[in-house]
Amino acid sequence: ADFQLVDLDRYDRILTKETRQEFAKAIGLHAHGIGVGSFIYLRRIFESLVEKAHEEARIKPEWVENNYERSRMHEKIMLLKGFLPEALIENADIYRLLSKGVHSLSESECLQYFETVKIGIEYLLNGELERREKEKRAKQLKEEVARIKGERIGIKKHCGL
Repeated sequence: ADFQLVDLDRYDRILTKETRQEFAKAIGLHAHGIGVGSFIYLRRIFESLVEKAHEEARIKPEWVENNYERSRMHEKIMLLKGFLPEALIENADIYRLLSKGVHSLSESECLQYFETVKIGIEYLLNGELERREKEKRAKQLKEEVARIKGERIGIKKHCGL
């Protein structure tokens, strides 16, 4: 658990303090052989990440909030296509696994499937990290091009070109 908790540090910019604590609890419970309890925390984390995508989607003019509100989680994930990583859309059944774990899987089954669900959550988080990095790079590029363009205009004026 200690080794895995260190890995959570890279998600500090994405996760709220509460969600990070829940992720740590899930990892800790799993490490101590508590399967269902760890699944409950994974489910909460997963739901919070889907809700974050929902908040982004709902500001779009074409978004139909009523459709979203009436949908089950699997359908919500499908409605959030374009706001969630494609691999999650293709594997939307991960939530069904989480739900089943909370309601009907045994401790040993939850322990067995924990890593798969954790990988799915990390996939979501890594996608968000990549998206933010791309936005940062795009902004840097735009600023640098503007700076160079400004310098070239200044050079042309200075040299009488």
